Amino acid sequence: MKPLNQPERRTRLWQFSLLYLLALLVPLGASYYLFSNKSIADENGRLRRELDRTHEEQARLVVQFDTLTRHLLRIDAVDQQMLVNPNELVRGKLDVITKDKLNDIAVSMSQLRSDSAQMQIPAHRVIARNILRDFDLFRSNRSTIDMLRQETEKRGAVAAGSDRLQQQLDQARQQIIMLETALRNQAASGGGGGGAAVVAAQPPTAGAKQLIELLRDQVAFAEADCLRQRALDHKNRSKERKQLLEQSRTAFIHILQAPATDDLKTSIEKTLEPINVELGRPPRFFGLL
Repeated sequence: MKPLNQPERRTRLWQFSLLYLLALLVPLGASYYLFSNKSIADENGRLRRELDRTHEEQARLVVQFDTLTRHLLRIDAVDQQMLVNPNELVRGKLDVITKDKLNDIAVSMSQLRSDSAQMQIPAHRVIARNILRDFDLFRSNRSTIDMLRQETEKRGAVAAGSDRLQQQLDQARQQIIMLETALRNQAASGGGGGGAAVVAAQPPTAGAKQLIELLRDQVAFAEADCLRQRALDHKNRSKERKQLLEQSRTAFIHILQAPATDDLKTSIEKTLEPINVELGRPPRFFGLL
């Protein structure tokens, strides 16, 4: 039995089919456009290459940063050992290790500087530039620390030398006092029978006089050398350093007026040579201050 509205049904079916085809053509056309457009594929390839380049540059930066960090940790460990180890031989070896590590840091920084110039990611260049700046500051501060450490060790050696000179000076003064006391006792003592006669006091011998003069010159030399050692503790071209060197030079020249021995004269002349050079005086002494 046929429906009475068959023409209307046929019309509605054709309308639905046409609408369905139109709705299906829209996603099919968009898909065809997307997959046939080469610019999108090129953009995807470019992004993929940029991602690969980013990973490669990041890997190089990580390796270089780890290398620099290991050098820093090694330098810190060596510094800790130097603080607790007073042995000069061991400290010398540790100082050599520190200098080697600083040279390794300089080499790593040169490599990082060369790599950063070839990096194409701006953020990576900024990171590398900041790291290089920080390590340049570290190397500058490290040079200052090494210089201050050397100056401290030098001053410690000078202080130890001054203490030894002061001890020698005190010993020489005690010897002079003992000799002068012995000579006075010898000069004041007398002999005779029953205390009736007094024998004239014997004058000190020439050997005793020469020994006293030598000890006095040695004491004066030690005092002048102490002034020179104190001058070395001050900065170059400072007013205090110049004044102490002038005082030391004057004391040495007074001894040269009449030195007890030729060896002492030679020692004074050798000591005066660098003092005269620093003060701008004649290199040798010709009897004038």
